[in-house]
Formats: sequence, structure tokens, C-alpha cells
Amino acid sequence: MNRAPSEPAAAGVVRRAWSLLLGASLCLAIVATLLGVGKAEAATRPLITGVTNTYTNEPLAFRRIRASGGRMVRVQLYWGAAAPRSRPASWNPYNPSDPGYNWTESDEAVRNAVAAGLTPVLQVDGAPSWAQRCTVPHSLAGAICDPDPADLRAFAHAAAARYSGRFPGVPAVRYFQALNEPNLSLFFLPQFEVNGNLVSPYLYRELINAFYAGVKAASPNALVLLAGLGPIAVPKYTIGPIQFAKAMLCMTGSKRRPRPLPGDCGGGVSFDIFAIQPYTTGGPSHEGRPNDVQIGDLWKLQRLIRAADDADRIKGAYRRTPLWITEFSWDSKPPDPGGLPMRIATRWVAEALHRAWSAGVTRFFWYTLRDGARHPGQSFSEALESGLYFRGATLAEDRPKPLERAFRFPFVAYPGRKLAVWGRTPNSRRGKVRIQVKSRRGWVTVRTLRADRAGIFEGRISTGYGRDHRGAARAVFAKQRSPAFSMKPVPDFYHPPFG
Repeated sequence: MNRAPSEPAAAGVVRRAWSLLLGASLCLAIVATLLGVGKAEAATRPLITGVTNTYTNEPLAFRRIRASGGRMVRVQLYWGAAAPRSRPASWNPYNPSDPGYNWTESDEAVRNAVAAGLTPVLQVDGAPSWAQRCTVPHSLAGAICDPDPADLRAFAHAAAARYSGRFPGVPAVRYFQALNEPNLSLFFLPQFEVNGNLVSPYLYRELINAFYAGVKAASPNALVLLAGLGPIAVPKYTIGPIQFAKAMLCMTGSKRRPRPLPGDCGGGVSFDIFAIQPYTTGGPSHEGRPNDVQIGDLWKLQRLIRAADDADRIKGAYRRTPLWITEFSWDSKPPDPGGLPMRIATRWVAEALHRAWSAGVTRFFWYTLRDGARHPGQSFSEALESGLYFRGATLAEDRPKPLERAFRFPFVAYPGRKLAVWGRTPNSRRGKVRIQVKSRRGWVTVRTLRADRAGIFEGRISTGYGRDHRGAARAVFAKQRSPAFSMKPVPDFYHPPFG
């Protein structure tokens, strides 16, 4: 659910449409089961966090992402802003030094991200009007319409060459993402043919193959991310990510037993990393309908990716294609009266990170760093209040939300026959972690665990503490404490992510 570079008024229209689309799902699958601790072989698997859509290139913003435990940042590279407004009569679109290009914004963002110790992901977003082969209706002004794969390939080549490390003063970028949510009519057109048949998965297959070829030709060691797919299916408006991915990858079958269609799928689909944006209409265990991928549905997407890998449908750098979450969040209350109460939001942030890690996700990007500015006459439902920071009069005056601590130092604890705990240390450092429970005497250490080289720690502690749904647990690493995690569970309930 990307925004334009400066949060224009059109963002409110997109926001309302997003809320309607998510509300249209009308599917609440109450899931009250507690999350299990990850398997032993996954103990060395990292969970690297980041932030997307900062809407500012100020160095302070990138330093705050790093201070919040983030190691990565997704930076928007707006194709229509970097390229000429109209196609020049004579130019070389493959050459990043062509005078038609303007890399000022992305150069600044990449420099400041790297200076803050972050790894940037450049997401190519939007398209110049001259590269689109149909017209976008006014009601969907934020969308792009059937971009020409040849034009996208040329721009991808130019971008990858620009950020290959060969230009003095411009840091190298390893990760490039091809567009945004092509399964949503809010961002990509057309989704369907006139007769109702799917079309966007096949259009996007051509686009990602062209993008991949352009990036790899200019920077062979770079890695290409699939566009982050939106989470839900809404008839006539969006294609569910499972259905979209099946069509794109020439797969069929059930969610538990996906299988390839006959043929070679035109030689396959070229990308290195699968990306999903599993916003949810509930909590961190919430599941959607069969073609949805909300946060609780990651397992069925992983099955589809694995089956596609086994069928040699995905032509990428890895034998097992990694899965990243490139956007996820909830609006919080405060400031949004319709957002999640801060107590629940803080808990659910930690649970969402655990849920993602348990499903094999290795990168998780939060949307966004700071709450958006609410313009005069704009309702809270149109504004963005999903930041890790409350918005102040200036960036310097922003203040971290309680949920920022859970993002920086996620920790969960589930009572049962034993107390199952999981967490990740701030900045993903290895070392000793004390697990404490709250008693009448205060906080008492019940176990010391060792975080691995990725900062991940987990264990099962022989205690019946919390089985009566009373008390709380926390983790202590060096002098830092995770938010207290209550033994009283918060069952899943319907809640739109944007308040």
C-alpha cells in the first residue's frame, strides 16, 4: 500500500479504498490457538526487520530506524519521477548517465540509509505515462496501466547500473523490487479482461521477467524481489494473492497440495525473493479466505512457493525461494480513535514478528516510521497512524510509541505444561537473555537462554506459571527489557488494519 513521494491528497482516496476493500472481505476466522515455538533447526534463521515508506530523506529518520532494531529500509524509486516526463526523441534509456534521468531523490535516500548502517531495498514504483499502454481512470489515479515490459527492462537496467557501486559517491544497492501490489486495482490495471478472465498475473509475469533481465544485465549479483502482493481477494477489484501467484507461476491444486500445470510456463518466472504484504482484518493469527494471504495464512503461501520451486517454475538465485514481508502494520490508538488500543498493538507487534518467523519469513518491514500528518478536514480513517513514532511538529520532536519497543525487542511467552518463550534481541545481537516472570516480590529470573548469532532465542521452561492467565513475562538482554507479555491471551477479533 505504497504512497506517492510526498503523501499527496490522493493518499486519502487510496486509504478509503483500501479500507473498503479490506472490509469487503467480511471474513473473520477466529483463531484462538497459541503460537508454537519454532523448530530446532530454525534456531539460526534470522528475523531481520526494517521500515518502508519513510516519506523523508532526513538522516535522522534513517538513524531512528536503526535505533529501532531495523537493519533494512525500503526506498521508493519512482520511475515516473526519475525518468523524463515525455519520451525524448533521442536518448538511451539503458544508460543511467543519460541527461533525461534524475536520480537526486533516490541517491540521497540511499546515501543516508547506508550512512545510518541500513541496507536499502530500492522499490521501483509507478510508471511514466509514456510507458503505459492504456489509460488510468480518474477514480484510480494512483494506479499504473499495462506498462510496457521493454520500457521497464530499460529502466531496471539503468537503475541497477546506477546503484551497482560503479558510480563515485553512490553506494551499491543489492536489492531491487519490481512494482507494488499488481494484484490490486488500486495500483495496477487491468486486473481482468472484459469477459472477467484474469489478466494481471500474465501481464506481471512479462514485467517481472523483463525487470529481472534488466537488473541482472547491469548488476549480476543484485537480487530481485517480486512485487509485494496485496492480501485479499475482492470480486471485480482485486485478485487474491494465492490465485494471482498460481496463475503467474502456472500452478493449480488445493492450498495443501499445490501442483504445476502441464508445460514449462513459458520458461518460468524470474525473481529471487517472493514478497507479500499480509495486512490483516484481525490479529496476528488471523486467517482469510482460500485465496487470501493475511498474517495467519503464510503457511499456505509457503506451500505454494515450495511446490513452484520443486516444479522449477521460479528461476532465481535460490533453490528454496525466500519469503519476505515488505509491508505490515496496524494503526494505533492513540492517535487514531479507530486504531488498535496501544496495549493490544504492542502485544500484537511481537506476536506478528513471531508468527512471521515461525512461518519461515526472514525479512519483515513495518509500515511506517512516523504517523502521517492529518490534513484539515481529513478524518482519522484517511490518515496514517501506523508509525513506530507519534508524529510531532518536526521529525526531531517525534516520540516513540510503546509498540516501538516490541518491534525493537520482540518477546512472546505462552503458558501451558511448560512456558514456551521466543524473542529476538535488540539489533539482533548474540548473548545471554534472562527470562523473568512477575511475582509478588517483583520480577524473578526463571531461566537464562542464549541468543544465537541472529539474536534469536527460544525455549520451554519447566513451570506452570501463567496457566491461570495471571501474571506476565519479559526478557532482559544486557540492560534492555522487552515489553511485559501478559499471560492473559488476546483472542483474535475483527479489526481493519487502518482504523
